[in-house]
Amino acid sequence: MKNGKYAVGIVGAGGIGQYHIEGWKKMSDAVVYGIAETSKETLENVRLKYDIPFAVTDYKKLMDIEEIDVIDICTPNAFHYPVAISALKNKKHVICEKPLATNSRHVEKMIAAAKENRRKLMAAQNQRFTPAGEKTKEIIDKGLLGEIYFAQCYAVRRRELPPRETFIRKNLSGGGPLFDIGVHILDIVYWFMGCPKVHSVKGIVFNKLAGNRDITGAWGEWDREKFDVEDFAAGFVLFNDGRALQLTCSFLSNLPSNWSSNLYGTRAGMVWPEMKMFSEIYGLHSDSVLSPIVPDKEPSHHKELRHFLDCVRDNRDVLVKPEESLEVIRILEAMYISAEKKREVIIDGI
Repeated sequence: MKNGKYAVGIVGAGGIGQYHIEGWKKMSDAVVYGIAETSKETLENVRLKYDIPFAVTDYKKLMDIEEIDVIDICTPNAFHYPVAISALKNKKHVICEKPLATNSRHVEKMIAAAKENRRKLMAAQNQRFTPAGEKTKEIIDKGLLGEIYFAQCYAVRRRELPPRETFIRKNLSGGGPLFDIGVHILDIVYWFMGCPKVHSVKGIVFNKLAGNRDITGAWGEWDREKFDVEDFAAGFVLFNDGRALQLTCSFLSNLPSNWSSNLYGTRAGMVWPEMKMFSEIYGLHSDSVLSPIVPDKEPSHHKELRHFLDCVRDNRDVLVKPEESLEVIRILEAMYISAEKKREVIIDGI
């Protein structure tokens, strides 16, 4: 604590890190007390822009600052695990950008460290905090869709490959669109379905377009020689209760971009996030589009930070439980294993 406010340390001061800083600075009961960033130029610019007292290039120095209560991890994926473990062992609560880690073994160790040190741990899955995410979950929990027995999930971009090395090199990102955008649509739909236990996963991954020099990127050029992740992935997930989910994601597609999910329910279906509902009433088709009467304009990335701090203050469970994030990572991990071995992967066997 610092002057009666929760002190926050940000690790990673790039684009998403600065967006988080702006969210924290909205809160009257929080103060951004320190940042860690390996780029000295970025570090100094961000320190001055947001008037942050402590700015260091080594994140471990933030852990030594006793006043810091919360560490917010906004680094490339590969560094989520070591930063989180260091923070938890130093008695800091941790909110971490998705994915929580790049393999299930690391997530298990993060969960164990959080429990051992009695600290909160949450993946920043902001889709759960969008108006469409919150309201759809409420509708489902009240039974309006009935049982969701199958879902199709799409995180497909036509020509939107993020060109930075932190997205295209496996040693930094852990994977391609599966870990960047697939994790988002998978997490929200998995949550809609009630987070059932996973039985098995079958997956395929391809790198078909990213190495083609005739392909143009809407977000700029990438180093094709360094690109070693997939540019397309698809998989099928079977749950222990017999329900199932299909996931497709891509950075480069020769089809229109598609960020959506089709939810198949026994009482009604829904296309998300448009919240288009389809059902039957007395032999008649019933189609509708749901929309909020009072729009919620608060950014979901900022709402998740507010939620996390409330959970820290009130000592209550976080919305994105780390055990749920573990199952999501197991699914993604199994898709890669399945693609490599060309067979279905039983989750208990990972």
